[in-house]
Amino acid sequence: MIEDGERRRFVLEEIHPAAGDRKREIAVAVEFLATRGLPGVFPCLRNRFDDFITKAAGGLWQIAPFVEGAELKRPDYTHDAWRGRALARFLIEMRGISSGIPSGDPSRPFSIAAFARDLMRRMDRYDPEQAKAVGPAFVFLEERFFPLSERIPAAFCHDDCHSLNVIWGDDCIRAVIDWEFSGYKPEIYDAALILGCIGVEDPESLAGPMALAFIEEMRAAGCFDASGFAVLPEFVLGLRFAWLSDWLRKKDAQMVEFETDFITLLLENLEDLRRAWAEGEAFF
Repeated sequence: MIEDGERRRFVLEEIHPAAGDRKREIAVAVEFLATRGLPGVFPCLRNRFDDFITKAAGGLWQIAPFVEGAELKRPDYTHDAWRGRALARFLIEMRGISSGIPSGDPSRPFSIAAFARDLMRRMDRYDPEQAKAVGPAFVFLEERFFPLSERIPAAFCHDDCHSLNVIWGDDCIRAVIDWEFSGYKPEIYDAALILGCIGVEDPESLAGPMALAFIEEMRAAGCFDASGFAVLPEFVLGLRFAWLSDWLRKKDAQMVEFETDFITLLLENLEDLRRAWAEGEAFF
């Protein structure tokens, strides 16, 4: 964090040379959303050459406004229904104004099915015990979810929109940060990721106030296709394979074990979870 002569605060980030083009693409997309009035979006600043990337001191740099936030108490925040409604409204507004955003190719959205299949092939080869541990979940998804996932409409998504990537105020969202993986995904992608990350805090919170308020608000908006809601529990399960891949890449044995257990828990409670989200009532 840096401060200028007027005591305004900014976040200064040094960028790896190989990431310059991608960082510029992200900055253009975030600016697109901000200029169309999406609350909680603070784009990087352009320099005097009208570019988001500045070459200086032998490196590449970006600068963005610093946003002060309130402490997020974990896992207590999952009991706050207002946070669920606030996150839902953010996704709803982004869905409404992101059409035509200059980022990625809408004709080639991310495929969770292709990702999970590739991960399983690599685990089968290099880590067969891990592949065996998550095998039942993968087989279930292959049979019951992957064919349907390709029919969900694509839309621009944040891709990492969970509570820890939100700068919270006392009763509102002040900013949403970390757009590094944003792009075209199945439109329900962000919702599934948010719910999964709520469950990571405490599995019972999957049917708690924040999760239920989030789903209720999302359904009421009427701007998301029914095909996504029909397989929302499966999508939450499928996205955990992306998290598992990350833990495997980092060789974090503790988190690999945690993620494997969470995948198993989701699989065993999928129908109860579907019922809770449909009826708006806890099942634990």
